[in-house]
Amino acid sequence: MAKFSSHNKNDYSPRISTEIYALRRDGLLDDARQLAEDYLQKNRTDIDVLKAYAWTLIDICKREQQKGNIEDARKISVLLSRMHFETQFDEFAEMLVRKIQALRLMVNPFYAQIQEAKELSQKGNNDKAWEILTQLSEDGNLPEEAHESYGWAIYRYLRDHIAQLDSIQVRTQLKNYIYLHNERPSMLHSQILNFALNYSKQDGNFKLISFLKLWNPNNLRLDDFEDSRSNEGKTIPSLMSRIAKAIVDYPLDEIQEFVRLIPYRKDDFIEMIKKHFFWKLYHSTEGGVSSSTWELFNQYIELSNDTPASTSHSKVLGLAERTMKENNAWRFYDFFRGWNPEKLRIADWQEEKGDNGEVYKPLAIKSLRRVKEALENLSDEQLGDLQWLIDLYGIAIEKIPDDDWNIRSKALLHLRAGQQAEAKDIYKKLCQKMGEKYYIWSEFADCWEDVDVKIAFLCKALSLEKNEDFIGKIRMELAQQLIKSKKYANAVVELDQYKKHYAEKGWRIDSEVDALLEQCSSVTPASDNNAALYAENISIAEEYAYEDISFTEVVLVDKWKNGNGKTMIVFVDGKAIEFATDKKRFPGLSDSHKGQVWKFKLYKDETIRTIPGNYPWQQPKKETVIQYIPLTAIPSETADWFNLPIQYGYVQYINTEKKVYHIYLTDSTLVYEHYERKELEKGDFVKLRQYKKKVKEESKTFLCNVQKCAEDEAIEKFKCRIAAVDDVNNQRKLFHFVLGAKQASGILHYDQTDLRPSVGDCIKIHYFVKEISDKKNPGKQKKLVEVLRAELTDGSNSDLVKRFSGNLELKYKDRYDGEEPDFAFIGNYYVHKTILEKYNITSNCYVNAKAVYTGDGNWKVYEIEK
Repeated sequence: MAKFSSHNKNDYSPRISTEIYALRRDGLLDDARQLAEDYLQKNRTDIDVLKAYAWTLIDICKREQQKGNIEDARKISVLLSRMHFETQFDEFAEMLVRKIQALRLMVNPFYAQIQEAKELSQKGNNDKAWEILTQLSEDGNLPEEAHESYGWAIYRYLRDHIAQLDSIQVRTQLKNYIYLHNERPSMLHSQILNFALNYSKQDGNFKLISFLKLWNPNNLRLDDFEDSRSNEGKTIPSLMSRIAKAIVDYPLDEIQEFVRLIPYRKDDFIEMIKKHFFWKLYHSTEGGVSSSTWELFNQYIELSNDTPASTSHSKVLGLAERTMKENNAWRFYDFFRGWNPEKLRIADWQEEKGDNGEVYKPLAIKSLRRVKEALENLSDEQLGDLQWLIDLYGIAIEKIPDDDWNIRSKALLHLRAGQQAEAKDIYKKLCQKMGEKYYIWSEFADCWEDVDVKIAFLCKALSLEKNEDFIGKIRMELAQQLIKSKKYANAVVELDQYKKHYAEKGWRIDSEVDALLEQCSSVTPASDNNAALYAENISIAEEYAYEDISFTEVVLVDKWKNGNGKTMIVFVDGKAIEFATDKKRFPGLSDSHKGQVWKFKLYKDETIRTIPGNYPWQQPKKETVIQYIPLTAIPSETADWFNLPIQYGYVQYINTEKKVYHIYLTDSTLVYEHYERKELEKGDFVKLRQYKKKVKEESKTFLCNVQKCAEDEAIEKFKCRIAAVDDVNNQRKLFHFVLGAKQASGILHYDQTDLRPSVGDCIKIHYFVKEISDKKNPGKQKKLVEVLRAELTDGSNSDLVKRFSGNLELKYKDRYDGEEPDFAFIGNYYVHKTILEKYNITSNCYVNAKAVYTGDGNWKVYEIEK
């Protein structure tokens, strides 16, 4: 039917459809029909007229039916059936279509029987309703309009008689339903599928997946994918989730064929299948693995090939990692590659937690270690291109930079792939960070073609490991390289040590040993060890490994013994570097002394440490822990202690009982120095070196090379400031001074200085600030200035001494005539009674004055000029 064309917007004449509806309301149905047909012969695109015409025909059909003119009624029904209305977004058209369908059923010759069946079903007699409708269907007399009712009758019949029906009877009823033309998708259609699902669990002859294709996945509803809840609040898996569980045991090609038929939410359904496939895999491993287990893993890879990352996908990987081990570890390489590491989730890179708080390595890391184990049992041809795995190790290192195992594994992969240059770059860093591990140097040797360089690295490896159980293969490799270099005597030493140890252990000796010894038969070793060879080559290997690192000068500041009885030596640079090393680690350290300067090549290891929050809701904090690892060492020609910064101090107190000097440094830091023999006195100035060292995770300052020095050398390094005298007490023989706002103040006694200043005088002082107990505020500290040198100065401090002018106003505590004033103010400046008396001021007047700051924002006038 052509689309409706609108009327001219300027045409205000009554619409034809309105006239038709008016005639219909007045009962003039034939006139309404005639008007509509006459108009539609001229213009069949007016949809409103067509709708009015249809409603008119519906009323005429009902009229003829009531008169008993069934044949005429059917003709009109046929005419209505030929009309087509677009029902989407048009509720009026939808209602019209339903009326036409109902009308077709009403004029059907078997309407009475269909209506009887419907009424029986409503009364609960579904069996009789089913019999009536089934007979009509078998006779070919069931109209499409009754297919929905028949469908529900079939469903209820199957539901009620499932226990009595055999397989053929059930499948017959399902087939009868499938051939119906009822509305689909619909609740009924989904209920039929749900019945078929449940029935498939008890009938081995019923193939659910074949029925699913007949049922047609295009008829799925969105609700079929959604879980629901029971009245008790329990989750009921969705219809499609239960379908996925049921078909997971079917052949893979049939599952894939069905998946392809699903019109939407395909990924959701595949995820449901993967979830159930995991459990299928899991149960296949419970009694031990078999060939069928490996086949299931292969099927899973094919099934999940184009699916996204998910929890189920990762669970299958975890199961494979646990299953493909030992003799079956080689299987994991192909599985992991097919599983596709790009589907590793963020959670797969995070540590796993057990039920009791146990912490396990991330799934991604466990998988990498398993795949590395697999590599050892596969040929280069079986492995193919390794770049995918190298790239994955690169990602692992970015995510977990502190895992040296991953870094080493990546280097080994580069070697396996023939990428020596990339491997060298990694092994250089590993030798710096893990230089005490013999196997790092042994593996580094594989990066080089030069025989002499290989020998150097192998010698370094053997010098680090004393347990012969671990180094037999390295001795064999070194012997082969020594023979290439025509160092036959040294080769014999290595081979003899290898044979001796393997014979003692009862291990199988490599068949190649005798052939190698035959090549050396013309020589006799002068020694039973290769210590001299090792010493000669170790430095060569280190030079190659550490060539990119510059020497750093550090000072030996301490020696102590650890819990194992080893003498440890502490070095610092006086700034940020601090490390300790065994005195036997490097030649010459055994004869070293405190203050000696050494040159080290150092590796700066930065590790990020996670600190848990104090509460569960707090995010953990990240902290970078820096450790300096010594690589090589040689004595420096720099003078002792020279690398530590020079500092000056003042001996403020000596605890003779504990033999400790209390020394204030130029920045007012109080430090303590223990002495064996007292060489300093209280009041001495000292020159010293200092460094910081961690003690139980706390950074503490230590002194060294403490020596007495002249006052003039040290004094200028202390704080210096112009202070103002704000009070003089000749009776107590002292004066008080201030440094400024929010600064400490101090006192100088006459026996400490020759100065005898007046209030308002400025003095230049060198000083430090110490903290003492505040007697007025128990438990608190207050700051006190300790003067080291004081002298008069022509300089001034305008923040402490001021000149100003203003009106002086006298103040009285109790005003009586003739009484002397008690104090006065010049603006906000306070004037003491003694000043008023000194300058004989008895009335308010304008004055010039001087004031000195007394602390806490207060000022005191000490001089007045009228």
